[in-house]
Amino acid sequence: MTYQLYFAPGTCSLAVHVLLREVGASFELIKEDIKANPRNAEYMKLNPRGSVPILVVDGKVLREGAAILTYIAETHESSLLPSSGWERAKAMEWLAFGNSTLHPVYGRLFGMKGKLGDKAPENEFYQMGVAAIKKYWAEVESVLATQEYIAGNTITVGDILLSVIASWSPLISPEITFGAKTTAYLEKIRSRESYVSSVDAEKSAKKAA
Repeated sequence: MTYQLYFAPGTCSLAVHVLLREVGASFELIKEDIKANPRNAEYMKLNPRGSVPILVVDGKVLREGAAILTYIAETHESSLLPSSGWERAKAMEWLAFGNSTLHPVYGRLFGMKGKLGDKAPENEFYQMGVAAIKKYWAEVESVLATQEYIAGNTITVGDILLSVIASWSPLISPEITFGAKTTAYLEKIRSRESYVSSVDAEKSAKKAA
């Protein structure tokens, strides 16, 4: 089985990259500039939506981060996604939270900053987005008060995705901050060898031709 991961620095594709290293998979890392105009034609053939991550598996294309993370974890029978029962349901719940609840709010705020610039924090809808993000991270803090990771006392794919999304917080105005439990939790995930190696590899990766 051969993998090609199309990624863009600073995006949620980092979570897929980390998971590939967690499961010991062999893969080719392909850097894309998702803001280029025009965008790479070959890349756009793979995903006309113009987003990352894209995972090419033996020539077949898989898009959308949550689907890719689930596929990798299942294919490699990783403990990062329990195989059944309540444990799997909770892991999927928090993966969906990161992918479908938290990620879109950050995305909307980045879009507003792109259009409004320094005036974005004065916008009512921008402020509502900031308030929502703070509320979501407060929920994470409360969960971590009674367990080590977001879905229990064992790390799962949701933890990896949340750690990547959290790294966008300094780009928000005013900057999103975290409680003590969440801060320690994020540091623990980001200190994993898979995470550190992924960040280093993406810094040195070359853009696709």
